[in-house]
Amino acid sequence: MKIAVLGDSDTVLGFRLAGVHEAYAFEETPLDIERLKNKLNELIEREDVGIILITERLAEKVEIPDVKLPIILQVPDKSGSKLGEKALREIVRRAIGVELKR
Repeated sequence: MKIAVLGDSDTVLGFRLAGVHEAYAFEETPLDIERLKNKLNELIEREDVGIILITERLAEKVEIPDVKLPIILQVPDKSGSKLGEKALREIVRRAIGVELKR
């Protein structure tokens, strides 16, 4: 199964450097948001894609469908998480049972 990333150009570049080949960059323009919607739907329909990572900022601009597969996860972009550090720590604590400390 493949991992696909939808995000801004800097986030996409980081994932490409980490070895993700299916990485697509979008700006927050109306034309790019339409392209993003089309690409998201295309990736959802593909059977070889298991995980879709989308930046939080772009996820706010589109409707994320409720599907079992592929798994769609929102990730922070270069500006950081919109959830904030405290909320992220709580999510990690609940998910893996370990509290992160600085």
